This record gives sequence, C-alpha cells and structure tokens, in this order.
Amino acid sequence: ARRRLKAPRGLILDRDGEVLARNRAAFSIHLTRGSSASDAAAIAALEAATGVSVHLGKRGRERTVRLKRDVDFPHTVAIVEERLRDEWPLRIEIEPQRLYPEGDIVAHLIGYMGEKQDDLISPVGHPYVAGDYVGQTGLERVYEDNLRGWDGVNYVEVDVRERVINEHPFPARERPPRPGRDLRLTIDLDIQRAASSALPDSLAGSVVALDARNGAVLALVSHPSFDPNVFVSYGSQAERRQLIKDPAKPMLNRAIQGGYPPGSTLKMIGAVAALENGITDTLTTFPACAGSLQVGDVVFRCFNREGHGELNLLEAVEMSCNIYFNHLAQILGIEAWHDYGSRFGFGAPTGIDLDPSELTGILPDRQYHQEREGWVTGHLMNLVIGQGFMLVTPLQMARYVAALGNGGYLVTPHLHGEAPDPVRIEGVPDATLDIVRRAMYRVVHGEHGTGRRARIAGIKLAGKSGTAQGPRADDDAWFVAFAPYEEPEIAVAVVIEGGGGGGANAAPVARAVMEAYFEDQARHRAMAADTGGGHRGS
Repeated sequence: ARRRLKAPRGLILDRDGEVLARNRAAFSIHLTRGSSASDAAAIAALEAATGVSVHLGKRGRERTVRLKRDVDFPHTVAIVEERLRDEWPLRIEIEPQRLYPEGDIVAHLIGYMGEKQDDLISPVGHPYVAGDYVGQTGLERVYEDNLRGWDGVNYVEVDVRERVINEHPFPARERPPRPGRDLRLTIDLDIQRAASSALPDSLAGSVVALDARNGAVLALVSHPSFDPNVFVSYGSQAERRQLIKDPAKPMLNRAIQGGYPPGSTLKMIGAVAALENGITDTLTTFPACAGSLQVGDVVFRCFNREGHGELNLLEAVEMSCNIYFNHLAQILGIEAWHDYGSRFGFGAPTGIDLDPSELTGILPDRQYHQEREGWVTGHLMNLVIGQGFMLVTPLQMARYVAALGNGGYLVTPHLHGEAPDPVRIEGVPDATLDIVRRAMYRVVHGEHGTGRRARIAGIKLAGKSGTAQGPRADDDAWFVAFAPYEEPEIAVAVVIEGGGGGGANAAPVARAVMEAYFEDQARHRAMAADTGGGHRGS
C-alpha cells in the first residue's frame, strides 16, 4: 500500500526571525479502504470504542483516507493504537498542523488556512488531495506554493485484512517529504504589537507603518481582529461561524479594504496643487476665516467656529483651517486637484502582495459627479478637505505621507522580498515639498498645531490630523506622520472609526508606533555595537 507523507509547511517569520506561523504535531486517524462493508465495520468499531463521530466521504483516488484529524492525545490515540489497529485497517499518523503563536495580532497579515474540499492541481504541479489544508487569505494564500512544500511517499505491506505487516518493504522507492520554504517578512513584531495595543479596544480602526524609503511594511493592523487558529482547529466550527457573522466585521482587513473619507489629512494634496499652479505661496492669504463661508446657498464651516482669522498656507495647515482651503479650491479647480491626487496614488491600488485584493478607493473627478447628481463647485470645496465622495484606505494614506516625506517618491508597499524601485512623482519639485513638509512640522511642533499629542522627546517629526465625517454617528479620527523630519525612515497612517478628533485620539496611536520603531532601532544599534557588527537597514 502506498502512503503519502505530508510535508511540513514553511515558517512565516518577522524581519528579526520571530515566528508568526509554525507547525505543531497533530494526530489523525486514517483508514486503508477495502470494500464498502469492511469500511463501515471499521468505522463502527472506531466510533464504539472512542466516541468519535466519523463521516466517510465519497471514494476518491486515494486508497488511504483520513477519518478524523487532530484527535486527542493520549486517550483516543491509545485506543486506536492499542485496541483497534491489530483488528481493523486503522492507524494513527502524525501530521503537521498550522499554529499561529501571535494569534490576532498578525491575523490580517498572515491570513488563515482552511480545508480544501476538492481535488486540484496547484500552478506548480503539486497535486492536492481533498481534505488538505490550504491558504485561504493573507500571505498563507499569496505564498501557498512556496510554503506548502513537496509531499513524500512510502510503502507498507498489508495482509488480506489491510493490516500492516511490514513498514518498509520497498525502501528504495520511498521519498521523504520536502518542507516548504520559510517566508521572512518586512514586518517588525515589536512595532506590530505596539500598533495593536495602542488602538482603543472599543472602536474599530487600522494602523499602517511603512519604511518611508522603500515601502517595506513595518506594521499593518486591523481592529477588531480574530484568532486564525480557529480556522485550523477541526473542532472550532461554531467559532468560525460566529466570526463570519459578527457585525463588527473582525474578518475585514480595514488596512487594505476599509474605505474612509480622509478628512484634513488630505489637505496637502490641495497645498501641492495650489503651489504648483501659482495660486498660493508661503505668504499669500485669503479672506480671513470667520468660522464659515457661504457659497451660493451652501454654508461651509471650519472646525473652529470662532474662526482662525487671516492665515498663510503654513498656518492654515498647522491649524487645519477649512476655510483657507475652501478659498483655495475655488481658484484651483477640480481638474488640477484631481491631477495631483492621482499623482500621489489615490484612486488606484498600491500593489501590495496581500489577499483579498485591496480596495482602490475613490478619487472623484468632474465626470464622477456629473454621472450621479451633477457638478457644483461645492463638491470640490468638500473634496479639498477630504470629504464628499473621496474614499481612501489606510495603506494608501501611509504611502501618500511617505511620498511627502521622502522627497516625492511613490513607494510600493511590500511584505516580502526585494523592494520595488520607488517612482518619482512628476511635477512636484523639492521646493514645493519643502513648503508642505514645513507646514506638517508645525502641525506637531507649532504653538497652535493640531498634532501636538504626537510629539516624541528628542525626535523631530511631521504630521497631519484629520477629523472626517462618515457613515457613523461620531467622526472618524485620522493622523498621518513621518519621522525623522530631516530624513524620514517611517511613515504612519492611523484611522479610528468614530474616534472623534484626530489630533486628540489618533495622534497618540501614531506616536506609540513611532516610539516603538525608534526604540527598536536603538536596540539593534546597541546589539550591533556589542557584537562589532554593522547596523541593519530598515
């Protein structure tokens, strides 16, 4: 009789070698099939002796079938091995089963595995067998062919009752299993944990942290989350059903599939477009902000109902004045605004290697509105402050703020392998970016900055808060940032659904993530100094 030897799946590791997905030994009951009558008799004996309920599926090509996986040790294992095996064609096999030691902290990144019901051939020619566990989402699915390895085979000699009488009759024909390849990620588990811990337990949200220089994903968190171990535990069907039906949507990867109005964090698009079109500079002011602005029959309001007075661009970003940007938008026009929004990657996928595929978001143009409710200038008044029909993902926002910080290069977020080359954004010179960066610096370090709660002692950083009206009763809280200010290494985007003020509630989350990054860098520098080695890159 021919037996398949299941290959251990490759490990998934963070960038420092911390294990995010590994394998554990699980005990399964297997049956060597004979006639329908003998199969039924063996199953009846098993059920009577162990209390384990077994369903035998349709006969396939495999002579040996798995009746039950992950049975308890030592009770059920001992009964099969000591009481049943000599009389019935039953045996216990040890198989590798996936284990996620970090549980919900990395669930949306790693994904989960599930049982494959049908026979199929993978793209690289590995045959699957019904009942095999395969990657269903996340990196487990994206890198399935790399992780799963090659199954081995051996042969056993059996008697007429299908009982094993010789374990290795043909040693020359045996082939040991080849383990899958390990997958080392760009993720830093320390930063991932910090991001997960910093988000409030009671509200949904997301955090994305990128290496601002090359797009390596340092952390990607979606809350609420789930324990991926329930999908590989054969006895957790009820928990799986509960997760899928949960109205809080813990299975949704908000970092790449959550579409949100970005609020004032988008104002830098209007600033860049206005600077490049000669509409404003660091000295230009518009009519003083009195807390509101009437355009036709519509009144647009600033979050400061008292008004900010007369401001220049740097002050308007620092204090997040809506009215300044409303005036700016009337001169700028939708075409120029949309053009620069597109250049910074909005309305398009980032290209990250994750599953399910990411949301593209919505970057509305004139035609978008004409096809729905008609175009009025008021649409742009909302869009320029990140409202209206504009939708972004946290990942898009992290890439956008990385580009503002790194000198105008659009990076490709990635989780494994070599970094794709960043692409220089056309038509955004260093002088323009320098002005916008200075404004973002004032958001955090200025006397009236809305992002003062993101400050980190001894580190200069730049950021922007946002408080966005969405479908929830309370506003969504946003904060985006890059640091250090002079030569950015990390870019962060935080959104908290119904979190209220971005400067008050999202900025501290971004600070916690950046603090974890700089503590991690300092620790590695100290380790390198102790060992005489070089300092690793990020």
